[in-house]
Amino acid sequence: MANAEVHPASWPAAPDDWPHLVRPTIDEVRGLGAALAVATAVLNLSNRLAES
Repeated sequence: MANAEVHPASWPAAPDDWPHLVRPTIDEVRGLGAALAVATAVLNLSNRLAES
């Protein structure tokens, strides 16, 4: 997974001011933070297991 190529999502029909269209809710931001924390913990555990 560390070598996987990541492609960001695109929206070709979006106007030039598209960042103004995207406004995450508090719950979405909290969910993303929680998901990133879990993913970080899993990757750290995986790295420790791979080293041992």
